[in-house]
Amino acid sequence: MNRYIIYGAGAVGSAIGGLLARAGFDVLCVGRKDYCDALVRSNGIRMTILDREYVQPVRATVSIHPGHFSPETIVFMTVKANDTQAASDEIKKAVDNVPVVCWQNGVGNEDIIAREFTRVYGGVVRFTATMHSPGKTSFAGRGKLIIGTFPSGTDRLARSIASDLVQAGFTALTSDTIMHDKWLKLLVNLISCVRPITKKPPGESELRRKICRNLLSEGIAVLSEAGITARSTNGTEDSAEDMLQKFSDTLRLAEGEGQGMRLQNSTWQGLAKKKKELENDWYTGTIISLGNRHGVPTPYNRAVLDILHDIAAGGRGPESVEAETIIKKAQAIQRAGGRHRTD
Repeated sequence: MNRYIIYGAGAVGSAIGGLLARAGFDVLCVGRKDYCDALVRSNGIRMTILDREYVQPVRATVSIHPGHFSPETIVFMTVKANDTQAASDEIKKAVDNVPVVCWQNGVGNEDIIAREFTRVYGGVVRFTATMHSPGKTSFAGRGKLIIGTFPSGTDRLARSIASDLVQAGFTALTSDTIMHDKWLKLLVNLISCVRPITKKPPGESELRRKICRNLLSEGIAVLSEAGITARSTNGTEDSAEDMLQKFSDTLRLAEGEGQGMRLQNSTWQGLAKKKKELENDWYTGTIISLGNRHGVPTPYNRAVLDILHDIAAGGRGPESVEAETIIKKAQAIQRAGGRHRTD
């Protein structure tokens, strides 16, 4: 039976680790001291799924050592992208080689892990989980997870991991072109900043939909120019064009589903925790860098990333920035150096 080390016991890591443990798998969560202390006080991870709360006993540690590994061990990397290198270094000190699945947002984590380990897998998380306090997480339903070998293909272990995740209650799929799926998720992540910086759902007003359309349009244009494919390998997720169309409609887009649950994405959680470094640099920043390289202006992505950096630097938490302010900032960036047409 596979054994799992969840390296980065935040919202997503706790959700995946907690349900795997509940299904009978051996799980070790690696987290900060306050997380480990909380698990001791609560006798496990406190998980709220829809309107039901569970407490799942699970082992936890602040650091790993060789004794934590066996031939059946698989590492699930769930730290934020900006912590991947440090996590990789610590794992390498404990074990020469081990399968590692990168479940993080962004498309650069697998490359970092592949410098030290030969069995690397990409993973896509298609559900929102929120860490309300150390060891207490909530999520709406048990979500979808996609896994494939990096940079492409699939193998017996990927299929075995997917089977374990299904046993734990997730919808889990394998992908032969996992980086296509990860680039598609990156486009989804581009609009994740809108709610945290406006404190309002992005689909509820035409101006916020306009911001989302431009964020996505810039991302699609950049990937097209760079020759990068962003699509759902299994055809189970909206295409980039489908997402763009949704923000062209007048419908109200659902966000934070879960019968009134307080679910917030990782950008909101990062700002709320007053973190100075945000993982948005790993997706919005990636689009901006690629745009610079290929001559595709990205004024809206630059505007929202500038605003995020300003909020994070001031330690102010999620803010109610007016949509008009964001649009004016993007237009000023466009006038200053971009020829990219925005609607």
